[in-house]
Order: sequence, then structure tokens, then C-alpha cells
Amino acid sequence: MGTKDARNLDLDQQVNFLKKIAFFDDFDDHELKQFLNVSKWMIVSKDTLLIEENSMGRGFYILVQGEVSVFKTIDGGAGKLELTTLKTGDCFGEMSLVTEIKRTAGVETTKNSFILMVEPDIINTSNVFLQLKFYKRFCEILVSRLIMANERMVTQAGEPVKVSSPDRERAKEKVKALDDRRDELFVKPKAEGPGKNVAEGGRLGSLPPMPVRKPRVSPASIRRKIEPEYYLHVNPSVAERLSSFLVGEVEDTRRFSELILLDPVLSSVVLQTANSSFFRRAVTVASVPHAMIAVGIKHIQTVISETIEKSREITVFSGDGRLTAALWEHSVAVGRIAAMLKDAIRLNISGDIYLAGLLHDFGMFALDRMEPRFYPQLLNPDHIFHDLNESEKEYIGIDHGLAGCWIAQKMGLPGAYADVMRFHHFPENTKDNFLSVALVHIADVMATSRKVCVGNQKDASEDLIRSFAWVLIQEQHKVFMEVNLNEFISSFAEEVNKAWDSITGDVLI
Repeated sequence: MGTKDARNLDLDQQVNFLKKIAFFDDFDDHELKQFLNVSKWMIVSKDTLLIEENSMGRGFYILVQGEVSVFKTIDGGAGKLELTTLKTGDCFGEMSLVTEIKRTAGVETTKNSFILMVEPDIINTSNVFLQLKFYKRFCEILVSRLIMANERMVTQAGEPVKVSSPDRERAKEKVKALDDRRDELFVKPKAEGPGKNVAEGGRLGSLPPMPVRKPRVSPASIRRKIEPEYYLHVNPSVAERLSSFLVGEVEDTRRFSELILLDPVLSSVVLQTANSSFFRRAVTVASVPHAMIAVGIKHIQTVISETIEKSREITVFSGDGRLTAALWEHSVAVGRIAAMLKDAIRLNISGDIYLAGLLHDFGMFALDRMEPRFYPQLLNPDHIFHDLNESEKEYIGIDHGLAGCWIAQKMGLPGAYADVMRFHHFPENTKDNFLSVALVHIADVMATSRKVCVGNQKDASEDLIRSFAWVLIQEQHKVFMEVNLNEFISSFAEEVNKAWDSITGDVLI
């Protein structure tokens, strides 16, 4: 970038620069353009003082390219003590957004740098959705820095820091009340098969060593490493049951389709084939039965056979069958619950909502290849990955939703399935396919709450009633606004419990 004036860059170039910065991971092109309109580009030479200690400046800075030193003055101003060095993608001066106290440290460039400066007053008068996203990202940064500070305190003290609070007992009572309410809505069915083995009664065994936190890497560089063919691991039980359908004539095409739909990889490969340029389809193929008609049974047999054969050479989750079994069971369960929910609300959705649920966690295969030590840690009941998505970002670089979306786009899968992969944990962020994202989010929470999930994940059932997914459903399906939401959730949870055997059945591992 050198010393080129930022004003000479067109808007698309500026947007492309921002996409490489971790701060803007969750911003789309439209939001980035809005942000550029309320920020100021700065090209700053080496050894320039950006923030003066004890000053009252109100600017917040994002380091697009370069390096700065954060320091405190010592010995009455005679010297400097460097606190840290910030590099491309980091931000500083953020406390000025929420308080008017004096700057607690100085900041000086150590290289020629390209910086974005944001004025709090400008942000506060911008588009409300941009404000929400900006402050959400800002809060994430503050929380991560607080965690790092706590870890440093623990390391320096040599022992855990004990925190006491006069409100601790009241907090415990509130948590217990939430648990009691959750148990009313989610009567946990008797666990059988893989769900019990992984989440409750399975042996811990020997786990791979704990992964280390990854240095901040550009999402663009991670995206270049994601190649779908590396993750095509097929459920061996499904592969065995399909063997009789892969030679000769297929008389029961319905059963052939049903078996393919028990496996995320096989289903995605069938859709990829049907939507490939080879067949030049004018209409997007969004279901396996449609793909069979569009491509022909013989071609589907060939594709399935080749995928199963390649799968034999692929190992996932460090070869731990408990995790793969749990992922397959979870995927099918989420798809089936989502389909039940669609029927219960009487929604009309284009595409296959079961298939959207089946594919929603596809990105886990990609992240596992990037860091094979990560997911096996979920088998440890005392693991520290309490927020799975944030832990994925911390230890791998991106979360499985974004990884799945990238895989879907590279495979040419329908946009609805890519959106579900990307936003099934964050329905409030979706810009399209609102109903599909909302249904799969709710189904994901319900399956996870019943311990049908990958490893020992956080119970999220208490988040269901206040989930933004219900807002999306009400906005897109106005008649649902008249429904008593608490009663509907309670009633639907009972129906899921009654159908639990059929929801989790037929996924033999």
C-alpha cells in the first residue's frame, strides 16, 4: 500500500481491504460501504504519535496495515515502557467510545501504517443496524481482552484467582429457576445409541493434546485453504446399506433417496453434481429426488460410489468414532426436528428444510482438518470451550458456520443451504432465507438440549424462548404473531419427545 493516498482507492478496493481485517469478519459489503462513509482513512508515517497519554481524544482506530506501539511514560516522562505491539487487524483507543476519561496509554506508529479512525459521535448517528454490529464487535474485543488480562493475572499469581460476590447466592437462585423452567419444556428422553455414548456415558479415553491459540489470520487466507474434497467423510453404516443400490437397476428409488439423505456428505455431493456446469441446469436443484431426475440414476450411482471410495482414505476427529457418530446423529435429528417444526407452524418454504438441517454443521469437517486436536477436547466433561463458535475462532481462526458456508459456495450448493450453515447459530445476522435459518436454529438448540450433539456442548435450551429466530418466523409468517409462544414451545417440545425414537432412529453407526 506504501504511501498511496486512500482517496485514490475506489470504494470496492477499500471494501476488499476491510474484508481482510478480522474486525470486519461478520460485515457484508453493504455494511462495509456504510462504515467507510462514517470513518476517516489515515496514512501515517513511522514514529508518529497517534494517541497522547492523559489526553482527552475521542477517536477509535483500526489498524488496516502496519504496526503501532502502546506505551506508558515512566520516570516523570523521561522514558517509555512498551506495553504491547499491535499489528494489522488490531484496534486501539476503544475506551473512548464508552467513557470520557483521559487516555491511559500512548500509541505511536513503529512502521508506515494505514489506519481507519472512527469518531464515536458519527457512529452514534449512523444506521442503527450498523451501530449494533459495530458495538457487538467492539464488546467481543473488550471481553477477549478482559479474558487475556485475567489469564495474565492467574499466571503471575501462580494460582487461581478466587472471586467472591455478595450476589453469588442470588445468582445461583436465578440459574436454578432457569434450569427448572428449562426442564419443564425439555423433558430429556432416555438416551440411546451414539448420543448417550458421546455426551453422557462414553469413556473419555486418551485425548490428543490441547490445541494452542492461533495468531490472528486473515479470513481470506483461511478461505483459500478450504477445499471440499478433503472433508468428504461418509457414514460407513449408510455406505454399507447403499451398496446394493450401487449396481444394476434401482427398483426402489425412494429408498435409495432416503438412504442418501441420512448422510450430509453424500447429499451435498449429489446436489453439487446436479448443479454443476456439466448439466447446465436453468433451475437450481435443491433436493436429492430432484437431482435423481435431473442427472439420472446411473450417474448418481457413479457419484455415490466414487465418494464412498474416497471417504475410506479420510480420517476425521482424530479417528474417534464417538464424535463422528454424534455429528451424523445430530445432523439427521436437526433436519427431522426442523421438518416437524415447519409442519407444526404450517410454513411454505422453497427447498428441503430437512436437507438444510442435515447440512448445517458441515463446516466442522473443514475445521477438524485444520486443527485435528480441537473437537476431541469436547469429550472431556471439563473442557473450556463453553462458547463453541468463539472457541473455534480462537483456536482455529473461524467458526464452523463460516467454514460450512464457504464449502457450500465452492460446491455450488443452493444459497439457502449456505445461509443456514453460516447463520444457524446467529439467526439475527441473516439477510436472506430467514425461515430456513430460523427453523434450523431452533431445531439445533432442541437437539443439543437433548445431548444429541458433538461432544459435551453447552446446554442452550434456556435461550430458546428468547431466540431471535421466533421474531424472524413472526415477520415472515404474520399469523404466527397471534400464537402464545410459551405454550407453542411447550407443546412442540412434547411432540418432539414423543417422536424421539423416530427422530434419532435409522442412523446406525
